[in-house]
Amino acid sequence: MRRYKLEEVAEIYSGATPLTKEKRYYEGGTISWITPKDLSNYNHKYIYKGQRSITGEGFQSCATYKLPKGTVLFSSRAPIGYVAVAGKELCTNQGFKSFVCNEELLYNHYLYYYLISNRKKFEALGNGSTFKEISRKTLGKYEIELPNIEEQKQIVDELVKLDEKYEYNCDVLINLYALLELLYIRYFENENVSYECKKLENIVELVTGGTPSTKNENYWNNGVYDWYTPSDVTSCNSVLSFSARKQISVLGLANSGAKLIPKNSVIMTSRATIGECVINKNEATTNQGILSLIPDGDNISAVQLYFWIKRHKMLIESISNGSTFKEIYKKDMEKLDILINKEMLYEFMKNANPILEYYDSILRENNLIEELKSKIMRALFM
Repeated sequence: MRRYKLEEVAEIYSGATPLTKEKRYYEGGTISWITPKDLSNYNHKYIYKGQRSITGEGFQSCATYKLPKGTVLFSSRAPIGYVAVAGKELCTNQGFKSFVCNEELLYNHYLYYYLISNRKKFEALGNGSTFKEISRKTLGKYEIELPNIEEQKQIVDELVKLDEKYEYNCDVLINLYALLELLYIRYFENENVSYECKKLENIVELVTGGTPSTKNENYWNNGVYDWYTPSDVTSCNSVLSFSARKQISVLGLANSGAKLIPKNSVIMTSRATIGECVINKNEATTNQGILSLIPDGDNISAVQLYFWIKRHKMLIESISNGSTFKEIYKKDMEKLDILINKEMLYEFMKNANPILEYYDSILRENNLIEELKSKIMRALFM
């Protein structure tokens, strides 16, 4: 093992932002431009593009750099510690310090896992009153112990393989999702099929949520019920969800507006971001930013309801109200019309169930991969 300063084993680049008022710097842009926000709730190693791209003129107007494929991106403010690897040539805003590794001394994947595992150390190096930021100089002087390059590759080989499997599984999940949506369209948006129109309230029970007092620790300690908030749903990126970030206790449930939602219901965001949804695989509760839809199972299934919400998001958003932020209310949601056909529902579920079972198994495998990666990284780098 030998101790190096990061600036001795990698070139460190900052990014920049073209003037946002200049539309010509963004409209029609083909240069991928990454911001820390793009890595919020991003669960992949490689990143290829952000929410916005910039034009060649936008690139020339500011002090950002075109970073080669394989560069390790590290968010240096708001917040400190998001990490990803450039999947292709791209650039970033000023919220990053990016590492182009000296391939003879530092393996980029080794640095990637090291940065993830030591996020708290780097957060502690940040300075600033408005928000914490870690400077290029501070990062450059940070010392890291490194084995030789071949040993680095051997050390993280298992992690690299796990990430490859995770990404392969993600591609499978995308294809399964597309297949489920095509089935939905075939059975419930077919102009050759006769459907019955019903109000949502006649085939679905709509349930609002609540929040136990955050001042009472007894409502949160030893939590047994998953308690979903809108951020749990918007960050899920999946049809199915097995858990929420927080849990509430039996006392918390009894002393709040939260209600128990049976498994295989549809949990939908009802304010701020409206119409994002997941199917909960376990009994759960929610806060007041969620509307839960419990299908009757006879006229409609959770999967049909999920895709109906996804494909009618604009309609749902159009009946929202509010001045501070938009919100969809239970009384308005339940009056929406939905087309049903019991025979089509039976055929749909007969074809969808095997796909859902496979989807479920792949999702669980990815959860296990993430747990295993965390354990390996703690053993290697902490």
